[in-house]
Amino acid sequence: MNKLRFAVLIWALSLCACKKDLIDTNRPARPDPAAIPVSLVLDQTLTGYRIPHTFEGLSYETALLTQDPGYLNENNTVLIQLLKNLGKGVLRIGGNSSDEIDWGGDDAGTDTLHRKLTKPDIDRLAAFAKTIKWPVLFGLNLGNSNPEEAANEAVYVRNKLQNSLYAFQSGNEPDFFGNIHRQGKYIYEDYQRDWRSYYNAVKSKVPGVAFAGPDMMPFNLRWLHNFTKNNHDKVVMLDGHYYNNGPASNPAIGLSDVLVPNNKMATYLQGMSVIASSHGLPFRISEGNSIWGQGKPGISNVFASALWALDFMWSVAENKGQGVNFHGGGVRFVYTPINTANGVTTAKPLYYAMLAFKYGAVGNKIIQPRFLNPNPDDNYSVHACESPDNATLVTIINKETTKNFSFTIQLSKTASNIQVARLSAPSITANTEVTFAGSTVNSDGSFEPANPEEYRTNQKSLTVTVPAGSAAVVTVK
Repeated sequence: MNKLRFAVLIWALSLCACKKDLIDTNRPARPDPAAIPVSLVLDQTLTGYRIPHTFEGLSYETALLTQDPGYLNENNTVLIQLLKNLGKGVLRIGGNSSDEIDWGGDDAGTDTLHRKLTKPDIDRLAAFAKTIKWPVLFGLNLGNSNPEEAANEAVYVRNKLQNSLYAFQSGNEPDFFGNIHRQGKYIYEDYQRDWRSYYNAVKSKVPGVAFAGPDMMPFNLRWLHNFTKNNHDKVVMLDGHYYNNGPASNPAIGLSDVLVPNNKMATYLQGMSVIASSHGLPFRISEGNSIWGQGKPGISNVFASALWALDFMWSVAENKGQGVNFHGGGVRFVYTPINTANGVTTAKPLYYAMLAFKYGAVGNKIIQPRFLNPNPDDNYSVHACESPDNATLVTIINKETTKNFSFTIQLSKTASNIQVARLSAPSITANTEVTFAGSTVNSDGSFEPANPEEYRTNQKSLTVTVPAGSAAVVTVK
């Protein structure tokens, strides 16, 4: 063997021995000839809205406090670790059951199936919130038309949660109260009278607490507009719900209902943003998920839902939303990001989308990409932002089931280092073996990204191939 061939062999073996996928090159990766080319431009000097550190959140039914005392509990170490992985966030307690469960204080009542909310329930919630260091958005029962009882409940909740209480809200989807919690038609003016009576009753006993609202059903911008006009000086935040489609019982609902963009979503989020900004208020999706009606098996609990969730969080952020609280909690909620069954708590596909958003978006300023050759028939999205340490992060989501895309990104600044952390699964219908940045969540809830794909360069462009049914978070320094 001559010296040249021996040197080449040693070089090749040294590459194989590397612990991380490092491509030491002076040029960006070349486009994959089997992938569809996409070109876009990022002006890294044009940054906008900063995504709040408390953007991500979870939403739980009030009934969970009474039915499963061990869940939102300071001793539930796996759940606590899973939430800590996400950094800061907001915990929302509400849902349909918030308008079905009365405040009992020291008395849980005699109905074991529908017992009252008690002081020990709130004590556990307060200890849990203090442990995870997430503020709590707490729903009061508007369904029973008892503002005095709500005020008594608010006193105890405020005294126990202290600084962990973000705000109260009265009524879950009150625009759906007609013939459920109220007899006959229930219009906005009825709700306004009810809401104001609750607000006054609570404020008379705990003057310093904050309120949010109206926590209405998806797409009801009329109620949001009226509520904001009447109560903008009485709330610290506007909120509403979002579900991409439903009900889950509809046999016609399939994967396309989470993979294909929902045009109603864009109009809804833009409307929320305009209404909120016109009064200087933030807005939040206080409850949301893929398919309403507790989620649809094979859609809401598979990897396709993670791609939808990642794209949805970005859509809210790009409309200057304060955050998203994904609903879930128990095994009956098919779409839950975190599931507990037979005493075992596990991260579901949607949770991995939250990890990708945490590492690729939270705390950063948004940059709007400009596409050079967009094809409206291609189902992908690209989102970008700049971190406080001046890194540019690009999230690319490919929601096609058969098309691979090769993205060439033109930068306004010269890049020296590029890392790629991928969100992937064995298939778009997989509900296990999901990974982000080459890692899975451990059984104790801990998570640590593996070494990412990485290469060095000295160019103002880069190329990243994103296979069908996957996503990537690209960090450019």
